[in-house]
Amino acid sequence: MIRWLRLVVVLAPLVALGVRWCSPPPAATLPLFARKYSFQCTQCHYAFPRLNAFGMAFKQNGYRLPGAKGESPWESTTFPLSLLGNVGYAYTRTDAIDSTGGRSTFTTSTFQQNDVEFHSAGTLAPEVTFRFDNSFEGVDLPLTSGQAFVQFDDLVHDGRMNMRVGVYDADILYLADSRRMTLTHYLSPITLGGLGVELNGRQSGWTWAGGVINSDRTIGKPTDKSLNNFEDLYAFVTRDVVHGQLASARVFVDQQDPRRPDKRSAQHLQVDVNAFLNGKGWWVIPGFTYEHFADADFSQFEKQETALLDSGLLFGPSDRWAATARYELQHHPKFDFEGVTAFPEADLTQLTGNVAYYVNPNAKLVLEYNRIHDNVQGPRVDQIQAYVFVGY
Repeated sequence: MIRWLRLVVVLAPLVALGVRWCSPPPAATLPLFARKYSFQCTQCHYAFPRLNAFGMAFKQNGYRLPGAKGESPWESTTFPLSLLGNVGYAYTRTDAIDSTGGRSTFTTSTFQQNDVEFHSAGTLAPEVTFRFDNSFEGVDLPLTSGQAFVQFDDLVHDGRMNMRVGVYDADILYLADSRRMTLTHYLSPITLGGLGVELNGRQSGWTWAGGVINSDRTIGKPTDKSLNNFEDLYAFVTRDVVHGQLASARVFVDQQDPRRPDKRSAQHLQVDVNAFLNGKGWWVIPGFTYEHFADADFSQFEKQETALLDSGLLFGPSDRWAATARYELQHHPKFDFEGVTAFPEADLTQLTGNVAYYVNPNAKLVLEYNRIHDNVQGPRVDQIQAYVFVGY
């Protein structure tokens, strides 16, 4: 505990000095679309990257303002490219079972490049939307591809039906791993990485989507001579219940490699329910996910349930300060296979929180804490990170 307090005492003044030395006059725009439309940061975001109601509608409308048809990038006065970077310091303390069967603790501390991302998005033509992004995650690691899709808007007028084709994240608008306020990823399985086709739309307070995407199956039955991966199905609906308070439900049916020799695949079912409660300068996202794995055996437990409570608060002059707190509990019941315990009952808990200061709408200094542990003698990991996030 003394070492933790000493670390916080050292880091806090360093962050404060960084704020004092680095703070320029307030910026007026956000990356990419803000440069194009001369938006204020609060036009689309509570705090970058958390979207507000206008930002969700703008994204769902194919990155177009209401009534706009879209244009090619060559007609625009700005080039549709944004660069995001993240670098910082991490201190990690791990308590785990050692080779003697007892528990021991070790620590690591390092300065690291967390991520560098390139984003391009916008319209290709009237009623045609695109998005591409790539990233380097860490020093000396290769460039990895992200989303790469085209969306044909207004197949039914006013955005009531659109069609998206390519590689994309099948996310609920307010709950996506790419929109989290922390460097630490969600424990909850909220983002579906899709490669396929989606129909989506928006009308009278309802937002909906449904699609067919590739599975990650690599094998089928031994007698199969072909492998069809275009087989995973998902659908979700979001309802504006009252004055921007949103509620969503989603179903995802995923085909995995078979665990029995007489099966072509093993089915995974995921059902999510969550909500977005918000007001001026605050938001709360409660959520619950249920998962069932067919043909479970000694390599795969049968059920998993994950509860989520994500919250944020803006405060200080001009809402330059943001505090985020997130609690997640993942539970899977005891699972017996052929009369033998394959998996004991287990809970995995993750607690994440941070405080961020926005030097300008696209640059922030963050001090973050994360703790993850289970109740079956697995590793217990505590981490403190201090980092700078910059977007252009």
